[in-house]
Amino acid sequence: MLKHSRDVSFLAGVVYFCQGSLGISGVALPLFLRSLKWSVAEITAVSSIAAFPWVLKILYGLLSDCCPLAGYRRKSYLILFSLLSAAGWCGLIFFPSEKNWILIALLMTNLGFAATDVITDGLIVEHSTDFSSHIYQSIAWGARSAGAMVSGILGGWLASRFHPQIIFALTALLPISVTACALWILEKKIPRGPFTSAFIPVKRCFTLLLKPNLQFFCAILFLISVSASFGIPFFFHLKEKLGFEETFLGLLSSLGWAGAMAGSLIYARWLRRIPLKITLRWAILFNCLNIFSTLLIADKWSAAMLVILGGVMGCLVMLPVMSAAASLTHHTGVEGTLFAVLMSVFNLGQIGFGFLGGQMASRIGLYPLITLAGMVALSGLFFTARIDIHDAGTASA
Repeated sequence: MLKHSRDVSFLAGVVYFCQGSLGISGVALPLFLRSLKWSVAEITAVSSIAAFPWVLKILYGLLSDCCPLAGYRRKSYLILFSLLSAAGWCGLIFFPSEKNWILIALLMTNLGFAATDVITDGLIVEHSTDFSSHIYQSIAWGARSAGAMVSGILGGWLASRFHPQIIFALTALLPISVTACALWILEKKIPRGPFTSAFIPVKRCFTLLLKPNLQFFCAILFLISVSASFGIPFFFHLKEKLGFEETFLGLLSSLGWAGAMAGSLIYARWLRRIPLKITLRWAILFNCLNIFSTLLIADKWSAAMLVILGGVMGCLVMLPVMSAAASLTHHTGVEGTLFAVLMSVFNLGQIGFGFLGGQMASRIGLYPLITLAGMVALSGLFFTARIDIHDAGTASA
């Protein structure tokens, strides 16, 4: 497969840059749904349901680990699923503007990129060591931040000038570029996967997940995702209550990801040598502070400054979490599948909190919802005190 770390780094950079660049439709898509007379609760509900493929990461991990497609474990699946994602964005253009059809198109886009994300994660984990896992995660998040930074302001500018269908067509080009990258990969054909049955890696994964160490980490992943509870309601608060125009909303997205890119550089330069358990504890505190900081956004200046700071803190939340996940799954023999399971827990938390928050915002108000989310996020400190990142039992099971 990919034998050199630079090859893995390049692939991760391309995939995650494209994933971050999906923000080109980040302003146009919710405004398009709003133009169809959907309520904020309806947009939140459909968005949460459409994100469900991100919970099924274990299935994509199993496919990649156990069932070669056309003789390839990675290359063929990257091509297949990136084309599926592109087809979903085209579906938003050509399908009828009805709720069921829009949901189908969004499910296709999410399924395609969720699978490519898992396959790329599997490659990163396979080549990760205690030293290189920090580097790969920094590259991945730096590339994602760069893509999102560029696409945020571009997406806002496009949303203020062009019809959403044009923006969806441009977005479809991103997964197609992943297909081109996948064609470039040199991978040796194999007649079958390393496992005689898919139940073998599944059994091994769930044996590992029964260990308290991974259970505590799953709880941390779930609680980290609580910030998703107010994402869509807060977007429409900025648009409809504070009166931010599309271009400025896109600029805010770019500023946030610029902060995240700075955060990835800070982590790679100064924090990656600090024990993961310590940085994981800091991640919980940063997540809590980041959530509460949104309460201070009152105008464009405060929004710009706090979004940049939030981007830095958000990256310093996710990089220790992703590095810890890579370390916990390395040398297990089921790296791709187990890492996918852990990320599915995180995505399930995002979907669950996102759906719940969309319903609660109209009942208790946005600011009480944000305050409650911050308090829930802080409870993650209880689990960081009990986790051992270097648990030898995890790697040897």
